[in-house]
Amino acid sequence: MVDEIPSFNLVDNPWIRVRDESGEVRELSLLGLFDQASHLRCLANDLPTQDLAILRMLLAILQRAISPDLDEEDDPSEVWGRLWNATKLPVDDIKAYLEQWYRNFDLFDPQYPFMQVADLRACNGRALEPKKLVADIPDGDALFSMRSEKSTDALTYAEAARWLVHVHAFDTAGIKSGVVGDPRVRRGKSYPIGVGWVGGVGGLYLEGQDFRETLLLNLILWDEEDDELFSAADLPAWEKPLHTFGSDGEVPSGRADLYTWQSRRVRFEVTPPLVTGVVLTNGDKLSVQNMHKFEPMTAWKRSKPQEKKMRISPIYMPVIHRSNRALWRGLSSVFARMDAEESHMHLSPGIVTWGEYLCSQNGGHHLRPTYRLRLHATGFEYGTQSSIVTELIDDKLELNAFLLSSEGERLIGMACDCVCETDEAVAALGKLGSNICRASGGALEQANGLRDALRARAYFELDQTFRLWLAGLTVSSDPVSARTVWRQRARDIILNIALEMTSEASPAAVVGTQIKDGKGKPIWVTVAKALAFCQSSVKKCLPLEDDDLVEAKEE
Repeated sequence: MVDEIPSFNLVDNPWIRVRDESGEVRELSLLGLFDQASHLRCLANDLPTQDLAILRMLLAILQRAISPDLDEEDDPSEVWGRLWNATKLPVDDIKAYLEQWYRNFDLFDPQYPFMQVADLRACNGRALEPKKLVADIPDGDALFSMRSEKSTDALTYAEAARWLVHVHAFDTAGIKSGVVGDPRVRRGKSYPIGVGWVGGVGGLYLEGQDFRETLLLNLILWDEEDDELFSAADLPAWEKPLHTFGSDGEVPSGRADLYTWQSRRVRFEVTPPLVTGVVLTNGDKLSVQNMHKFEPMTAWKRSKPQEKKMRISPIYMPVIHRSNRALWRGLSSVFARMDAEESHMHLSPGIVTWGEYLCSQNGGHHLRPTYRLRLHATGFEYGTQSSIVTELIDDKLELNAFLLSSEGERLIGMACDCVCETDEAVAALGKLGSNICRASGGALEQANGLRDALRARAYFELDQTFRLWLAGLTVSSDPVSARTVWRQRARDIILNIALEMTSEASPAAVVGTQIKDGKGKPIWVTVAKALAFCQSSVKKCLPLEDDDLVEAKEE
């Protein structure tokens, strides 16, 4: 008796986790999600990175579904405006598209299993345990959830589908299983080609008031360079003939291709009703240099070292998320501000540039100045040659769409300047901690530790205050007044930490000690001197008009 081949088609079987209007988390099929998008708050999958990977796949589907009704003469703004002003997504078009490619969305199709290779076989003949796909239990060490290792000995079809999309986007680097026939395999192993595409560039997207709006806010209908809507050659993974083995030389044909980029080659082994094994190896390698023309969900920064190394100019590299740096601290990267310290130009993420367009006259002013949206950054921080995941990054900033418009440029520029000023003030606070430690006779290593701890505390206490201040910037905000408000709030927080720090200083630090400054000159350091220096520095970094009056009275 021949075993029946299982079927699990993502078009009509529930597998994507969502949070609905009532706050309940449930699973929907692709058709169900697109149909109910107006009544969903957001995706709510196993990890925020899984949400992003699935969002990118959904955008590829939406792009391809509406493409047949568009031509070169269509105005991107008008097309997008019709979608935005409708009460629902174009479900009929989406349904027709999914029906056309229905077979290719089956997780276990004998010839075209979704995002897999049907005949993929490991050189040693062994499949891996499914937990190799699960990012929050790398090799059994739970990182981001209460999930047990035993719970990943086998995966439900829905779980397996979610982690399949995720592994192509965020898989770790490291040695993979060698597969039969792959010319890149050496001694039965597939050697590292880097992390999954999205894991190597970070991820930043826009969120609206419901999931329909989120999809549309990230649906870029315009190619700035080619001045067209969508290229007919831009195809997602399920529409392209998949090479059995990975490639080192391919480049994406467009966003839909990149959103579904096959960074790995995968095949599931099934013992119904569960996925009990997986063959996982390297797929298509893609270099990050100058990929800003294709990848819209990250900021980019010009790299002089890369230009020198490759002898090409200019070269832009993605601005990677850092787990110890909140999104607001990188505001100048998001909004393409010049980095004065390094004199490198940043390029805004494509989705931010698209949002700016939708706020403009050419973009039809489809985003009202008072419309509230969120910038959502998510990704992984990798360690040990990118072979393990060490940190999950998930951060959001709420702001008014006015800040994306040309009229809001002065406000966002002022906000970026405030971040720079605040960084300098926090550095002065860190110096206070270092000086107090040295004043008590502490070693340089201890001083550096206290410096870093004080800076981390300052950013923690500033964090929510800055977020609320940024969210409060509106069309009626005056840049000068708003900057004064922030400077005062930041000064109060930082100087209060400074006063608390000095009040807890040891008697030895009060008396002080002699150390050498940066030029080797001996100086006497005390708590009082350290505090006075910190207060003066913070006020210079965050100046207020009243400072001159106070100084005049003191004289």
